[in-house]
Amino acid sequence: MNDIGRKHYFNYRIPLYEIDLGNALYHGNYFHLFELARDDFWRTIGFPYAEIMANRMHLTIVESHCKYRKPLRYDEVVQVVTGVKKIGSRSLVLHQRIFRDGGRELCTEATISMVCVTFEGKPVRLPEDFRRHLEKWVEEEKQ
Repeated sequence: MNDIGRKHYFNYRIPLYEIDLGNALYHGNYFHLFELARDDFWRTIGFPYAEIMANRMHLTIVESHCKYRKPLRYDEVVQVVTGVKKIGSRSLVLHQRIFRDGGRELCTEATISMVCVTFEGKPVRLPEDFRRHLEKWVEEEKQ
């Protein structure tokens, strides 16, 4: 999957409370990791998610696809890599991957599609400042 700009990297140590009876990260908790990485990504691009919420909007996930390749274990340090695949007028698609072993071993990947909506659930355009921050992030890789 080709992303359109540079990547954001987020490191995380798998805690014991995220592990299931099979001694691996519970499958639903992968989305927890993706969420933590996205939250860090918004801050890194200079537009914390709180700014979207301050405008009574949020990015709601409308579609996700996750491929689990290799299990993650307690106490492993993993890296979640986030890339922008598409910026629409109201939507955004991110490609997120989880690696271990210093980024050498792909364990999980997901494509997350989001739409900007008001707190009342009405789809709206992405905030212009947010869009500019995203586009700047994407373009910095190309320069």
